[in-house]
Amino acid sequence: MNKLFSFLLLITGNLIGSLRLSAQVSPASATSIPSGPASGLYDTLRSAVGSSVPDAALQQECRDYIQYVHPDGNAASSSGSTSTASAITPILSAQKKSFILIHPDYYLSLLLFKQLVETGEITRPQRRFEEFSGALQRSALGQAAQEAIHRDEQQVSAGKMAPDFTARTPDGKEFRLSSLRGKYVLLDFWASWCGPCRLENPNIVENYRRYKEKNFTVVSFSLDGNAKAWQDAIEADHLDWYHVSDLKDWHSDIVKAYMVPHVPQNFLLDPEGKIIAVELRGDALGQELEKILK
Repeated sequence: MNKLFSFLLLITGNLIGSLRLSAQVSPASATSIPSGPASGLYDTLRSAVGSSVPDAALQQECRDYIQYVHPDGNAASSSGSTSTASAITPILSAQKKSFILIHPDYYLSLLLFKQLVETGEITRPQRRFEEFSGALQRSALGQAAQEAIHRDEQQVSAGKMAPDFTARTPDGKEFRLSSLRGKYVLLDFWASWCGPCRLENPNIVENYRRYKEKNFTVVSFSLDGNAKAWQDAIEADHLDWYHVSDLKDWHSDIVKAYMVPHVPQNFLLDPEGKIIAVELRGDALGQELEKILK
């Protein structure tokens, strides 16, 4: 007799797939992972671990994870909609972390840990990594996780010093970020062609006007390649603060130094130039500023 289970499974840091598992309830099916789309998790794990670990052990880890995420065997029906995905992602992220704590000796836990590191969802990743067994740490997957941790440590993130830079203002003058030491600074990466950036600008304007007399300012770094488009957008959006660019769009060394993955992107700096927070948009920006500048 066949039973059909529909479930959502997060197999990478930024991919929610709709997988369907058709399992034959028989002694044979109890020890194997079916072929087809449902084998994606196992295939990912098998590939990451290599051939040294028996299939049966990895298959059992996958079954344990699926059962843990969906103990009733029936995840929310996957419509593939953005709203469904955005709602379930935080839940699955928390479930991943919980599964890792329950099964620190599983290769699948190490794979999930690596994915969470790559998406910036693990604090103190090196300390967490050392909680895995020595055998897992020394494995090929363990080495890959260690490389992910190293990359994460190189990220420009909260608690680290903001890379200093020099760039040109719209009138061609040199501007150095460190010249604003002593102030709280919102370093905002944007572009005139970026729709979400332009939609966010009124929020930055509102907060700038509210806190500019409280030791706060804004520096907008544009990824524009066209000076006129950049300057026209500054005027149109009433952005009355510091503006700089090297007009190299994504090829900018400054953009690369900050590892900007998308725009808009911003970094809130304290008076010493240390990053306090990243990606403050909407209400989050005002809430953070109110907390530190009250």
